[in-house]
Amino acid sequence: MSWLKKLFGQKDAAPSSPPTDSEPKLAAKLLEAEKMAAQLQDYLLSEKLFWQIVVDTPAGLRQPKMTLGALYQRIQDLEAEKVQLGPNDRARLAKIQQQWDRARRQFPQRWRNKLRREYKSYLNNWKYFLEQRSNSERWAQDYPIEARNHERVRLVLRLLGPDAADLLSDYEKVEALDKPPA
Repeated sequence: MSWLKKLFGQKDAAPSSPPTDSEPKLAAKLLEAEKMAAQLQDYLLSEKLFWQIVVDTPAGLRQPKMTLGALYQRIQDLEAEKVQLGPNDRARLAKIQQQWDRARRQFPQRWRNKLRREYKSYLNNWKYFLEQRSNSERWAQDYPIEARNHERVRLVLRLLGPDAADLLSDYEKVEALDKPPA
């Protein structure tokens, strides 16, 4: 209870999380995706690329940064584990997917622009990381984290589909950096 509410004799509101019928790890991912989907329109209308989300989950307070790729990745992860979701949580996932589809149809140009900006951001991060190969100890230590940027680049390219045709040459140049030196 916050000190201000306590001062005025008010009690904290009940947790706003909907009841879940899935294990805590999946419930947390679902809550994150719901929060992102609920703010998807505001995100698309904003100029921000990385949108801060704060969500209280069964696994604790989380503060992921939302992008279209981040939301889509969560949707894909949940879809892959759909058999482990309870019926209530499967319905919640379906609602998230509907919000995703609706926003994509409602704001197609903003959608493409955000994805293109996300692609460039992650590709630049991955390129910089690959160029730092001379510091092999740090490079090896950071690889698992930076490899997520690489995967996000690929994911965003898939989301862009034919709209990514002009981006492929930059992608191929950076991919060439990932080859071990001869």
